[in-house]
Amino acid sequence: MIEVKQLNKAFKDLHVLHDIDVTFEQGKTTCILGASGSGKSTLLRCINHLETPTSGEIYFEGQLLNDSNIQEARKQMGMVFQNFNLFSNMKVSDNIAYALKVVKKMDAAEIDTVVKDRLQIVGLSDKIDAYPKTLSGGQKQRVAIARCLAMEPKVFLFDEPTSSLDPEMVGEVLDVMRNITHQGFTNIIVTHEMGFAKEVADTILFMYQGRIWEQAPKHEFFSNPKTEEAKAFLNKIL
Repeated sequence: MIEVKQLNKAFKDLHVLHDIDVTFEQGKTTCILGASGSGKSTLLRCINHLETPTSGEIYFEGQLLNDSNIQEARKQMGMVFQNFNLFSNMKVSDNIAYALKVVKKMDAAEIDTVVKDRLQIVGLSDKIDAYPKTLSGGQKQRVAIARCLAMEPKVFLFDEPTSSLDPEMVGEVLDVMRNITHQGFTNIIVTHEMGFAKEVADTILFMYQGRIWEQAPKHEFFSNPKTEEAKAFLNKIL
């Protein structure tokens, strides 16, 4: 589904990613773990070229991603950001409808049906005419997820989607994400929620200092991490 080969990313003199080689399998959920600054979010953003790789190759469904095809590929990659990225001047319904209208060129009746359906999935049917400023953080993130669902992507990229939420709102977002992982999507999730990762992941990637330090099935990683760095990380987090 997604294959990353010898990926490097540098910001001037700061080398953030070093020789990343990893394959994300279709229909599987991968959770990327590691301390802040280990390169997790940069890897995620490189996958859909929100950050341009310094070197290396990224393939999506066998096709090398580049400037000429990335816009088409992004239609199949739904990304959920830390800070929601909703249009504050648009109602919830319009936030979800915008890409359906502009990118998919759907008619108004189709858009209305999709918007209502996706809001029902995330439990926010009653907020269809609300503006983002009236929503809690958890509700905003669920709208952002509904917006991604509306585009019917093949891949979900979650960039620490609960990191900016108050603790009492984390559960409602994780519940929606949990349901998504059961729907056959390919999911790549950067998260600090260890209990959630233990539950939903097929594979764990542990990153350290810009490199993939360990890659293992979740039960193996959590029960028997191979490196001292992973052991130290788990001891600190758990």
